[in-house]
Amino acid sequence: APPMMTRRDALALWFAGLGAGLSPDFAVAQDADPTRVFGPDRTPTDPRLGAPKTLNGYVVDGDAVREVVDRLVTARTPAQRAAIAGLDPKRADIILAGALVLEGVVDAFGVDALTISGYALREGVLLDTLHRHEGGELHHLSDLARRSVQRLVDQCDEEPAHSKHVAALAVRLFDETARVHGLDRSCREYLEAGALLANVGLFVSHSQHHLHSYYLIRHSDRLAGLTDGEIEIIAQVARYHRKSGPKDRHPAFAALETADRHVVRTLAGLLRVAIGLDRGHDAHVVDVRARIVRGNLVIEVVAADGVDLALELYAANERKGLLEEVLGRSVEVRAAG
Repeated sequence: APPMMTRRDALALWFAGLGAGLSPDFAVAQDADPTRVFGPDRTPTDPRLGAPKTLNGYVVDGDAVREVVDRLVTARTPAQRAAIAGLDPKRADIILAGALVLEGVVDAFGVDALTISGYALREGVLLDTLHRHEGGELHHLSDLARRSVQRLVDQCDEEPAHSKHVAALAVRLFDETARVHGLDRSCREYLEAGALLANVGLFVSHSQHHLHSYYLIRHSDRLAGLTDGEIEIIAQVARYHRKSGPKDRHPAFAALETADRHVVRTLAGLLRVAIGLDRGHDAHVVDVRARIVRGNLVIEVVAADGVDLALELYAANERKGLLEEVLGRSVEVRAAG
């Protein structure tokens, strides 16, 4: 006799009918339920950094979904499911149903990977309603991230005008040196965020404030629209805006992928020069230009009318070492002719 069909099999068969002929290019699991389903044993924990502070943007594959459903099916009672690490005991009676639906969608629609979103339909409805009322198009996700960065600046930075000017100079340096460093556009946003947040650690203490900045950024619950990996890069760019450069003996830096370590080093190098260009916190530098002269990078600095840039040029040249090391060429910062 054929084996009896389980409820799980029957549900999969029902979903298969829904998914016929459909193949989505991108799949998102919304709200906190995916986090509860996958639990701490399925999150990208690094022993040197600990568990991520957010799973927003984290990607899981179909096999991970099936493994979790297997665990939940094996735990046959709510009490047994409540004992699974990472699951909210209050949801133990319904979490299996949610997991089975998730598995059914993954299998029926041929989903290779699910991207977890920390936000749900209510946030989308609120944003849509707001923009319908005010007019205009919906903001891109990067705008949401930028607004959340600004909220943290407003809360912790005593000189936001200085940080904003430094960020503008850093972004200009990024653009002017793009053909030299070769980083993509997303790195520009990381640099801007890291520059804006570099001094939030002063809220804690001036001494070693770069380390405090890293901690506040890394553990803030105010940074929306960014993945855990993006927050880590931004935090490290802010952390290395002064004092020691990135080193492999630093646990958080060593835990990054090779490509991300290069990004942090390059962006921190650019940020250090930008900070030097506003050494007096008075916005004497209004623009920068860059060009290659005999294989070396020359950064030409444009001053506000009637301003002597001796202090800014000295400070920027004193802080150019990391950038020279990353680019593998000499860097000269001088007044524009």
